[in-house]
Amino acid sequence: MSKITEFRIGKGLTTRPSEKEEIWTKRYLEFTVKMQEQFTDKDLQDAIVAAEYAIDNFLGQPAAPQIPDFNPEELMKHEWKGKKTGEGQYAKGSTSWGWDFKDKFSENVIKVLEKGPVTIGEYEFTLSGTIVNAKKRK
Repeated sequence: MSKITEFRIGKGLTTRPSEKEEIWTKRYLEFTVKMQEQFTDKDLQDAIVAAEYAIDNFLGQPAAPQIPDFNPEELMKHEWKGKKTGEGQYAKGSTSWGWDFKDKFSENVIKVLEKGPVTIGEYEFTLSGTIVNAKKRK
């Protein structure tokens, strides 16, 4: 069974000390979190929450982030589309190379993908506008 081996999460904050100041302050922090050999969906959710909380504290914006329940099987077992074969027709895709419209996925999966790419085993899933992409990592 494939699973997420690592994920990246990053946030930035741009502030201006006052309306009179012309100089803006920019801060950004990004983590790559590597998961343990065996973990549960709850462990993954906890790791995402912990990373986001650490970033928020670094940026001076402590808040308890809300991470939705995320089921990686939804991405792994999805029936991906391939290249266009006709008007509204597409070849069958795969997790090695495929795509689909984001409205074909649960709201929770989209919320996780909005935070950045998700790696599950040797596959990477990304959100680009209204399209969710799947590809095999090199």
